[in-house]
Amino acid sequence: MQVQNEAQFKNLVLEKLVQSAPLASTLETLLLGLEQLRPGAICSLLLLDADGKRIGRAFGPSLPGFYSDALIGLDIGPANGSCGTAAFTGQRVVVENIATHPFWAPYLPLATQAQLAACWSQPILSSTGRVLGTFAIYYRSPRAPDAEDLALIEQSASLACIAIEKDAEAQKLRDSEERYRTLVEWSPDPVLVHRMGVILYVNPAAVRIFGAETGAELVGKSTQDLIHPDFRGQQAARMQAIVSKTPIPPLVESRFVRLDGSVFDVEVQGTSIQFEGAAAIHVVLRDITQRKQAKERLKLAASVFTHAREGIAITDADTMIVDVNTTFSSITGYSRDEVLGTQPSMFRLGPHSEAYFEAMWRDLKDKGHWSGEIWSHQKNGTPYAELLTISTVLDAQGAVQNYVVMFVDITAMKTYQRQLETMAHFDALTNLPNRLLLADRLQQAMRQSQRRQQSLAVVFLDLDGFKAVNDRYGHSMGDQLLIAVAQRMKGALRDGDTLARLGGDEFVAVLVDLTQAEDAEPVLERLLQAASDPVTVGNTGLQVSASMGIAVYPRDGTHTDLLLRRADQSMYQAKEAGRNRFHFFDAGQERNKRPL
Repeated sequence: MQVQNEAQFKNLVLEKLVQSAPLASTLETLLLGLEQLRPGAICSLLLLDADGKRIGRAFGPSLPGFYSDALIGLDIGPANGSCGTAAFTGQRVVVENIATHPFWAPYLPLATQAQLAACWSQPILSSTGRVLGTFAIYYRSPRAPDAEDLALIEQSASLACIAIEKDAEAQKLRDSEERYRTLVEWSPDPVLVHRMGVILYVNPAAVRIFGAETGAELVGKSTQDLIHPDFRGQQAARMQAIVSKTPIPPLVESRFVRLDGSVFDVEVQGTSIQFEGAAAIHVVLRDITQRKQAKERLKLAASVFTHAREGIAITDADTMIVDVNTTFSSITGYSRDEVLGTQPSMFRLGPHSEAYFEAMWRDLKDKGHWSGEIWSHQKNGTPYAELLTISTVLDAQGAVQNYVVMFVDITAMKTYQRQLETMAHFDALTNLPNRLLLADRLQQAMRQSQRRQQSLAVVFLDLDGFKAVNDRYGHSMGDQLLIAVAQRMKGALRDGDTLARLGGDEFVAVLVDLTQAEDAEPVLERLLQAASDPVTVGNTGLQVSASMGIAVYPRDGTHTDLLLRRADQSMYQAKEAGRNRFHFFDAGQERNKRPL
């Protein structure tokens, strides 16, 4: 992995996030990339344990192994080194000289052995302000950070936060899926196998349904002892029919008796099988007692999910809520009493078309279930995104009896997605479109101009004198100047025009809806004025100007790369002509070489 500049460094980390790479891989890319940007730096990242009181994990690909191992399990606290103090206080800690700083006194032998002389530590804060860990940069000689170092540390800590919280959200979803798999795997229908009424085998579900402690209490018993007296004749006739292979209904309702004497209603399905080398009857039972007592069954089903991390609502056939779990109330803000007898809001809220909900109800009718994402609102009006699953519960006649709604709040995941999309398409300093988004908008503008038989102008803009500002006042002052000039130039454009930053002091504007090239000149004049107006940063007055080169579509080219190249060439013509001006491309300048 080779990192040449900050943009490439951020892109490498973002690529890891978009690909949902393992957390360790993403953090290693972050640390190694920053070390390449800052030669001599040794970067590390510490994560706190679940209690947030000790160091739980350490990442430091360039640190000695003994050093990282020694950090695991250390308590955080005031004066506990740079990282321990930063994690405890939630504030950045800069130690320019480890050998003389009191925070490092207990750990000086360890730092000396690892040949570490300076440590700057930045706390990693979650989206709710909780300290997740620390991001640190070490040096082997005493050293103080400059403003650019501190900005890069903060950005790296923010990227680490996104990676850590994204990994945590993914783990929550995996845990949820595992709970459901376990629920399915360990909740089969009760099964027993008998030969001429003598029980040979029972599964765990059968043990539970009959109230036994172990299967041994049921094996060897007669099935007649477990059947209610009113149904013994029916079951004896079915057993004889199965043995004689006489056709019978596959399912029949019956009534059984538990070992404690309590009665429950079931559906019974019996099949002739071979068991241990001889003919036997395989019986599957399904308890339908609660099906006949719908409200009681629904309350019991809801109680099973009381502590589930998914929100659950159970409705009747008319979608009126009959029960919800506590997580439902935690997510939506509505108490159980407030929603009983009402329709759940997730059936109708969100920025979705009627066709979206029609498709949802069609799937519920045809397939018996539906899953998807829906935006809803909490009781206080706060919008949130749900990953929603709705299942249809049918009665014995196949009619809809209930709907079971399960959902999780995925707002944080949606927020991460939007953050990633913004970081991928917009310049981090000026919030203008970056090179990637510029290419897309230029392509769209060219297609629109072609349809309307109009022209557009590609303006390559370079600030005159910006390097001198950076050299004299520093990068922080230069960044503030860039932000102010970028906003002024953006304000000089018309609706529909685009201003993008390519990097440094280079910008590109796309001017649309031009009947002829000269129509762009009023906008170009405004851009020159916006760029050259004085800017006050703190108590310092700063001023630059702009040199602009313009290539016109389709006159000067019909491909984005060609238009940008010719606009770039024309910009140099403007600089050579005295700067603070614009220059339209002409074919003759193609023979001129770009100045070194």
